[in-house]
Amino acid sequence: MILPFFLIVNDIEICFHGMARSGNHAVIDWISSMYPDKVDYWNNVAKCPMKLGFRKKSFLIRSHENRSIAEMYTDPLERYHDLYFGKTGKRFNVLLLRDPFNLFASRLQQQLNQGFNPSSHGFIMGHPRYKYGAHEPEKFVGIWKEHAQEFLATTSYLKEPKIVINYNRWFLDQDYRQQIASALELHYSDRSINRVVGRDTAGAGSSFDSFNYSGKGSEMKVLERWKKMIDNANYRSLFEDEEVWLLSEQIFGHLPETECLRPEGMTIS
Repeated sequence: MILPFFLIVNDIEICFHGMARSGNHAVIDWISSMYPDKVDYWNNVAKCPMKLGFRKKSFLIRSHENRSIAEMYTDPLERYHDLYFGKTGKRFNVLLLRDPFNLFASRLQQQLNQGFNPSSHGFIMGHPRYKYGAHEPEKFVGIWKEHAQEFLATTSYLKEPKIVINYNRWFLDQDYRQQIASALELHYSDRSINRVVGRDTAGAGSSFDSFNYSGKGSEMKVLERWKKMIDNANYRSLFEDEEVWLLSEQIFGHLPETECLRPEGMTIS
């Protein structure tokens, strides 16, 4: 059934924000698995056509990776939301944040997997052909810091109901996952928690383990990826920014042994 844009087209909508390699697809897959009806998932929306009529959707999830939240909310996709996505009954804004040590390690490893290395392509954090790849290291780190400020409610670009998800806690803590499900008004389930997404959906698997842990995803060492990058000079250079350390401490607490990445003379108070 095609409905005009001024009628409710999406009963529920989640606008999902996160940096690439933050576990976006794992969390979205987990959210989708708890909804009893069909879920329409639009991955990493950068552009879409403006319409006057839309197919009725029970649950729409649209994700945005590596986007500046501040810039996104001046984008036509948001300013004219109903003409791009259709009118929504209830909307949740979700922000996922992973600690910088493991996020940056996974992002760099993904680039190495794809053949982008310093000798032939320079130091990049994403595929340069993607509009929102944030492939420049300074930009990638800058967007992570912006997301961290929004997570801490230092900024408030995302409107309520806003749900912020600490990826590290989501991965480890069943009670925390139950709280998130409740906030999203979903009946809690962990039936998809061990799935490694990307083989037949968006996601591309793990940067370090590919699909080797399919069916046992909770066994992956996702909180120890940084240890694989200790000797990578490009990786270490990402932690010369004191603000990254301060924000990480506020959100994730101290991650044991990561102090070996702190530049000489830098103190975090």
